[in-house]
Amino acid sequence: DSHIQYERVGADVTMKCGSMDWDAAVTWTANGTDIDESHLNGSYLILKNVDLSQSGQYSCYEGSSWHLKYQTTLRVGTPPKEPVLMCRSNNYPKGFYCSWHLPTPTYIPNSFNISVIHGTKDMVCEKDAVPKNRCHIRYIQLFSTVKYKVTLTVTNALGKNFTTLTFDEFAIVKPDPPESVVAKPVPNNPRRLEVSWQNPSSWPDPESFPLKFFLRYRPLILDQWQHV
Repeated sequence: DSHIQYERVGADVTMKCGSMDWDAAVTWTANGTDIDESHLNGSYLILKNVDLSQSGQYSCYEGSSWHLKYQTTLRVGTPPKEPVLMCRSNNYPKGFYCSWHLPTPTYIPNSFNISVIHGTKDMVCEKDAVPKNRCHIRYIQLFSTVKYKVTLTVTNALGKNFTTLTFDEFAIVKPDPPESVVAKPVPNNPRRLEVSWQNPSSWPDPESFPLKFFLRYRPLILDQWQHV
């Protein structure tokens, strides 16, 4: 009999030696190392105030015969805190993507479920292979005044949590940075630089949706920026 047992950091954990009687003579090991009898209550193993270091494989053997009677993997962790969710359109008007992460690790496996609603319509958020914590939504109607509602739920063996974003289509449009930025000296003019750049390659239609560029610069010896 082998399975996984999930417990919260700081919990008191009791492990039963399979179907063995409470007063049976048993020996417990953790990751192959004998556990002191002071942690036993009859044949039960009692772990007080567990921490992350106590995760591992626990085995129970019958008496002096060392016949394996029970085995479990203890995974110590925490319930998930409210996830951090961000949605952004960097390729308008094609669609937008949402990405997420947890503010603190849980040390055990987590599963994420995301739902996207546009008005009353459920939309598909297609998961990206890389990065794995991102999915994208294709716009079905441009210049829509109906808000999007995105809800992300995270679940693990010790609990669940969620967060929700509600936004207008235009509020999340944010192009990627310009590409191929080059600064060159201007011949015979030591106080001038020529700066050139290209549209971000992710921006699909710069003619219909032109981008404005904002440039700032300063000599390294000064703290104040100049703006163009």
